[in-house]
This record gives sequence, C-alpha cells and structure tokens, in this order.
Amino acid sequence: MKKLLYAALASATMFGAISCTGSSKTEKDPANDSLAMARGYVMGMQMGQQLMYSAMQGQAIDTALFLQGFKEGITKAADSTKFSYYAGTITGHQMGSSLVEDKIDQKLFLKYFEAGLMGDTTLTKWSMEDAMTYLNGAEQKLEEKKLETKFGKNKTEGAEYLAKFAQEEGVQKTESGIAYKVITPGTGATPTEKDRVKVHYVGTLINGEEFDKSGEEPVEFGVTQVISGWTEILQLMKEGEKVKVVIPQELAYGQRQTGNIDPFSTLVFEITLVEVVK
Repeated sequence: MKKLLYAALASATMFGAISCTGSSKTEKDPANDSLAMARGYVMGMQMGQQLMYSAMQGQAIDTALFLQGFKEGITKAADSTKFSYYAGTITGHQMGSSLVEDKIDQKLFLKYFEAGLMGDTTLTKWSMEDAMTYLNGAEQKLEEKKLETKFGKNKTEGAEYLAKFAQEEGVQKTESGIAYKVITPGTGATPTEKDRVKVHYVGTLINGEEFDKSGEEPVEFGVTQVISGWTEILQLMKEGEKVKVVIPQELAYGQRQTGNIDPFSTLVFEITLVEVVK
C-alpha cells in the first residue's frame, strides 16, 4: 500500500514540477485560471481517495498535516534544492518504514547508505557484486522467516489433515508424501511425462474452501506443466479414473502466495483423467 501511495505522491510532485517550469510573470490568462481550478480539483480528489484508501489499509495519514506539507512543497517548487530535499525525505520515510519492520539498525544503515551514495569505498572490502550477492541471500532468508512466522501454522495443520486422511479406508500414500483414494477406477492408458492430458478437477483448501475447478469442458495441459504433486499423481492414474488426492505443501506451491492459496498450504483435489493425448 505504501508503495502505491508514494508512487502517487511522486507522480503529483513530478507533475507539479514539470508544470511549474514553464511559468512566467506575464499577464494573467483566464484560461489558465480555469486550468488551475480543474487541475487542482481533480488532483485533490484523486489524492483524497489515495489517503482514504491508505487509511483503510491501516496506514492512516493526517489530511491537515499532509496539506500543510503539500502547500509548502508547492510554494517552494521553484527552489531546486528544496525539490532534492523533499525527494530525499519521501524516499527516506519509505525506506525507514521497512527498516523498522525488519528491525534493521538505522544508524548503521545510514552510515553505509551515505558511503554508497557518495562513492566511499573505505568502509568495506565488499565489491558491489559481493554486496549484492550477500544482500540477495540475506533478504531471501529474512523473507522466509517472515513467511514462517505468518504462515508456518499451515504446515502443521496441513500435515495433520493429510495424516488423518491417510488413515481412511482405501487411501494409498506415495513415497513423496501424497495421499490419494481411487473413487472411480479407470481402464485406459496411463500418461507419462511426455504426454498431454485432459482432466476435470476441483481444488479445495483443507477447510473445504474451493479455489479452482474446471468448467464444462475438460482442461488440457502437459503432464509436467503443473505443480509437482499433480505431475506425480497423473502418472499413477488411468484414463477414466477419478481420485481424491491430498498434496502436501512442498509438492504444491510451497512458500508462494498463489491467488487465495496462502504459503505452505496443503491442497485437496478431486481429479478425473478424461483422456491421455498422445
């Protein structure tokens, strides 16, 4: 949400800066007055909507204080040094929010930020490439930790659901951890990784919430063009067969958020293999 708001602020700032560069002290033009009124009103309404949306997302902004700062920015738009200062202020506030969220030492960050900005290479032996490599790895670990904190319970709940399902009569379990039950046996061909298939399916979360399904016509795709859990179960089925399958999160979408499927979600499908397309 903050990124959207900052983008809106940046757009408004740039628009204002570009519009003001051509101003002069020539005689007033009534048409320009109309333009000023229209532009001010439209941009004001748009910004008001942005602030309202920001508040709905939990990032409330004081309208009066915002307007005070906005007026100051407008009146000092001709001062290029102020533009640079305000650009730094907005960028710093945006970065500062992430530092607080990630519990990053602000003073240490600023020290090295300044060194990087000013081209000072005396503080560290890192090359830019080394720093980027370390940063990417550290950021990935941090993101994984956040996901574990927020969605880690999905692993536990999913494993419990799968274990309970595996105890039902007729359920089989693969070495990889998939549990499935044949609802309707099939007698046709079994697909390989090289084949395409036509299927009907319904996908649900472990709470029964449906997140996807095929329509009236079966869906066609390559056996390896789907999540690994699907690739495996399809190669255990025959044409005409219908199964109920529970796929553990690591064979589904893992830590990825996909639509309304949260990270680490165990998925449940009813799949009918309609045809193996050779």
